[in-house]
Amino acid sequence: MNRIKLPTHKHPLYPTPWVRSCSGCYRQNDCTKDGYRCYECEIFFHKKCAETSLEINHPSHPEHPLHLSIPEYYSESKNWKCRICGDELGRRFYNCSICKFSVDVACVKNPPPLTILFAKAHDHQISLIPRIISFNCDACGLDGDRSPYSCQQCDFMIHQSCIDLPEIINVNRHEHRLSRRLQLSPGTWICGFCHKKVDWSCGAYSCSICPDYAIHSRCALRDDVWDKLELKGIPEEPQEIKPYKVVNGNLIRHFSHEEHYLQLNEENIICGGSIRCEACVLPIYSQAFYSCVQCDFILHKTCANLPRKKRHMYHAKPLTLVVGDMTYFDCSACSNRSSGFRYSTTNFNIDVKCSALSESIFHESHGCTLYYIYGNGKHCIACGNWSYSTFNCDDCKFVLDLKCVVLPKTTRHWYDEHILSLCYENPTKGEHWCDICEESIEKNWFYNCDICCVAFHTKCVLGDLSLLMPGRVITYYGKTRFEVIQTHPGFLPRCYRCRSRRAVPFVLKVFYPKQTVFFCSYSCFWFR
Repeated sequence: MNRIKLPTHKHPLYPTPWVRSCSGCYRQNDCTKDGYRCYECEIFFHKKCAETSLEINHPSHPEHPLHLSIPEYYSESKNWKCRICGDELGRRFYNCSICKFSVDVACVKNPPPLTILFAKAHDHQISLIPRIISFNCDACGLDGDRSPYSCQQCDFMIHQSCIDLPEIINVNRHEHRLSRRLQLSPGTWICGFCHKKVDWSCGAYSCSICPDYAIHSRCALRDDVWDKLELKGIPEEPQEIKPYKVVNGNLIRHFSHEEHYLQLNEENIICGGSIRCEACVLPIYSQAFYSCVQCDFILHKTCANLPRKKRHMYHAKPLTLVVGDMTYFDCSACSNRSSGFRYSTTNFNIDVKCSALSESIFHESHGCTLYYIYGNGKHCIACGNWSYSTFNCDDCKFVLDLKCVVLPKTTRHWYDEHILSLCYENPTKGEHWCDICEESIEKNWFYNCDICCVAFHTKCVLGDLSLLMPGRVITYYGKTRFEVIQTHPGFLPRCYRCRSRRAVPFVLKVFYPKQTVFFCSYSCFWFR
């Protein structure tokens, strides 16, 4: 086998028809053709990485040439960073030992321009300062530690990454378009995302319709906030299409049920929870609702007014309201299964009740405003589960996950004749016992009846089928059909899997080709 000796590696390298992971550019699982392999180190190089020049001239350091450096013992703990971009230098970089000037391979291949004229962020020519220097960026208000662009005519400095910030954007935390401002009007501004102070003298995004709304540039451009679309030159979308048309008086034609008219019912409503809304699948007790004049289609008045499209904090893309059908979905926010309406985009669905949550909420269990945060995993105070999507209090350690935020404050179960209320305590072992499953209620919120002095687990009262429309046959993955049936004291079928007759509010009736069986929960059906 022919071997070669290249100055970029201390051992002989042998040609190989494929490269698994390059030790030059550190691309993992990047299988490409033609390269080199070192059998002593058991490493691979792309052909272009192995044949890298040993000495170059870099525009950011014209005083001396830069030499390729390959430290024999590389340690990330030494915090070697590129002078230009601030990224880790990696195991191969270019260095001037005289000036202690080091740049990574990426900044050698694509060096930033030394000067920029008419940048989006500034009216004058700006020049690169390739130095270690502390500064405050005038575009985003954040500190920097190296290689900013600076204007020689005025006191202006900016991160390299802030030069081409988009001018007009949509974010999922606000319903209107936002425009980039070089500076805000003098005053006190609070960021609409992180709720921290915005320096009015620095750049930010603000709303022309809502005069008090502003958001930090870096907060606005987060992957989970911005949809990555520059809207300058793109006309505004047409105004919101109303979900229904008024026929006359209390009659409407709703887009989800266009074949019939819906009539508004607002007075003397006492339904007892026996009927359910098609959109949220929650019982109707005394709320105003629309009912079909020809069939049993029903919508809460609030659900009938749901917008056809909306932006929401759960996703950077706009969401479209989709009508329920003979299937079900898992809510991407609270993980509950539902057969009702959903707001949807590609591989993402949220149910109606989760879509009603705003970025900041007030919950009865806590006296302060709670703010939605994604990415910082914490334990929910209500159930103890770990979650990356939570509502947090800025002043204390109070945290609720999305599943517990949407727990109904009051509900009913046939086990008790009275309305059950959600109790925000976290009892110790043996302090309360669930009357349904007869197990201890520990460290979790629970439902109780003050009149009867009984307590219940939330899972025992609600089950995991409460958002699937009772009496409706649903197709599971195009094959198995099942129906959700409400239980009562005289109807408690034995579960096909766990063989119990638990007092759950709903059971699944599953239609197999040769038999029909019951499951007490979706969990039992899934692990059947």
